[in-house]
Amino acid sequence: MKIIFIQLVLFIGFISLIFSQQIPNELLEFKVQKLLTDAGQNWETNTMFGPHRFQSVSKTNLKKSIKFDSLNVRTWTGIFTKNGATAFYGFAQLSFKKHYYGYLYPRIFNDPDPFMRFESMERNVSRGGPNAGKKDISGIGFQNDWITLQLGTGRESWGAGNDIQLALSENSGNYDYLLLGSDYGKVRVRYIHGFLENVEQNINRYITARGLEWTNKRSFIIGFSETVIYSGEDRSMDIGYFNPMSSHLEIELNDRLNVIGDGNSNAVWQVHLDYYLNKYIRFSGNYLYDEFVIDQNIELEKEHGKAFSIRLAYTPLFSNNHLITLYSSLIYVGTPTFRHGIGTNNFVQDGRPLGWHRGSDGQDLVIGINYFNNNDLIISFSAGHFQSGEETITNRVFESYSDYLRGPFPSGQVNKTFYVETHFTYRWKEYYSLSSALHYSSNINLLDHKVSIQISQPFQ
Repeated sequence: MKIIFIQLVLFIGFISLIFSQQIPNELLEFKVQKLLTDAGQNWETNTMFGPHRFQSVSKTNLKKSIKFDSLNVRTWTGIFTKNGATAFYGFAQLSFKKHYYGYLYPRIFNDPDPFMRFESMERNVSRGGPNAGKKDISGIGFQNDWITLQLGTGRESWGAGNDIQLALSENSGNYDYLLLGSDYGKVRVRYIHGFLENVEQNINRYITARGLEWTNKRSFIIGFSETVIYSGEDRSMDIGYFNPMSSHLEIELNDRLNVIGDGNSNAVWQVHLDYYLNKYIRFSGNYLYDEFVIDQNIELEKEHGKAFSIRLAYTPLFSNNHLITLYSSLIYVGTPTFRHGIGTNNFVQDGRPLGWHRGSDGQDLVIGINYFNNNDLIISFSAGHFQSGEETITNRVFESYSDYLRGPFPSGQVNKTFYVETHFTYRWKEYYSLSSALHYSSNINLLDHKVSIQISQPFQ
């Protein structure tokens, strides 16, 4: 185990990477950016096209900015445990000549099951303890003031607000994709196209999404996005979706796909709103349509495939030494939402949802409080009530929907859960941090615990 860890640290230390690709979820910077956005900070870089990126840190904190006239390398290494399982990770970022960057974030485990965002083949023979490993994010890119071009492995998280994304979230399995983004001041656009996985009888699965948002860069963002999953036996990447300005409906209905017909891809459409009402309150909301029931007289007893999420954050205290935010959120995802007539077009990846980590056919009500001393300590507490039906996409991930007829929600036998979560993060001596988390669920009467230690070091 010691040899494996040393090799990982040395390997990461020589990897290169900028402050523009996404921040790994485990890093302190990721958590701080969420807290500051709730308090009205960094809205010039706030966007519905997440997750948070290092660009937000460097633009709003001069101490975190880098010298763009030379090669810059920064590395993190860490170890975290959960219910007895152990994982090592290393993250490295490099920037060169101001606009070019690369990054790598591998993780190795002795038991991958307890950890989110991880799906890998376990080996029968371990190497000094670990028996599974996978890169979480990696890639190369170019970014200047108006364009971003990136190719790599990772995930997108599109939507307004913290932790209420619906179709694409930061907790999904990773995938390989091309990202093209452009910033025209108050208008931003984003396009992705990638490969998800190969499943069953050589069925290839792909993802593509496009979105547009308008922001005043102070307090208001409104946006629209379309996300498509398409698949097929030996199906190649579809050129019809290569146009960032096209629409799924226009392409499909005009037979411009490499599989003719209107039943071989699955699209959802969303409207996003993020509004900082005043110096205390932030309102965020997302509304999603999967299927439309246009004429109720023709399509009797049918319902829309829909989902929505709302979140209200109230920050009564924000000073040089303390930040306190109270928040509440509600997520609702309909029974047939995110499923398709062809199951391989469902919104899943690596056996878990691409969007809301609790799947579909359910709703989740959460209240919580966050504390940050604006330096080195974060403490969070939340409690929630979750209801889930039998048709949730977390079960039987590649099964098609049963029907779009109106029925009880959630469907079938309903699982009701009350849960409590606490999170604690402390950083000392700038380059070291310790995190701990506890999670209790009433339905299984189980207390999960997670502890992580992180070390980071810049080289400029």
